Amino acid sequence: MAKRRFGRGGQGPAAGANPESQEAGGGEGDPSTPPQPSDGGEESAAGAVGERGAATPLVSEGDRLLAKAQALAKEGQSDAAVDLIQQVLKEGPAELSARLALGQIYDRRGDYLEALEQYEAARALDPDNVVVLSKIGVVLAALGRFDQAERELKRAQRLDPNRADVHATIGILHFKRGLYAAAEAELKRAIELEPDHATAYFYRGESLNQLDRVDEALEMLERAIELQPQNARAYYTMGILYDKKQQPDKAAAYFRKAREVAAK
Repeated sequence: MAKRRFGRGGQGPAAGANPESQEAGGGEGDPSTPPQPSDGGEESAAGAVGERGAATPLVSEGDRLLAKAQALAKEGQSDAAVDLIQQVLKEGPAELSARLALGQIYDRRGDYLEALEQYEAARALDPDNVVVLSKIGVVLAALGRFDQAERELKRAQRLDPNRADVHATIGILHFKRGLYAAAEAELKRAIELEPDHATAYFYRGESLNQLDRVDEALEMLERAIELQPQNARAYYTMGILYDKKQQPDKAAAYFRKAREVAAK
């Protein structure tokens, strides 16, 4: 089973880490678990389903169970949530939403193959669904299947070129592959489309650090910290950047802050 891990500041995330998953904003201070595509850069599958629910009142039994399952998943009761979603799938009317929600639960647990199975089932129901394509790209990247991941994400981008979450996820994928200039360009576009996209600011800062564009990197990471103050990796990378600027006192302060935040 693949596991998410913290990478060292100033370096790419661990190979098994989900890049989106990266936004989705999961655990505070871990940008690799916040936005996923659907999830507002990251909106989560549950978030996407919730948006549909906001537009259409929850009237069916399947929708009611799905909403309850999403609430259980947010409370950390993933097994109970899976059971409820399986019940929804037997009933059928909310199958696409159920597949997305179930895939999201497996993804958050690090069960990427199971998540991929659910997202592929969702694709069979709606082949041009940008949310589904994005999520398939995310889990393929988490499985290390980068070329396939990029194909799926690029297809999603062609279908809807103005989704910040898709640009951010492609940018994170480029970052993981060491394509820092390409990553910076995608993440810049994500920020243009969604000015408060914390994960995009973080990874753009990391990319700029790798490109030795120190002052620009600091600007991006300062904004990332404003939006996500529990992001320990952002503080750590700022320490690296101030070390590059030969400001050891500031560097030490940010390294210390990174340790404090990570310990919480």
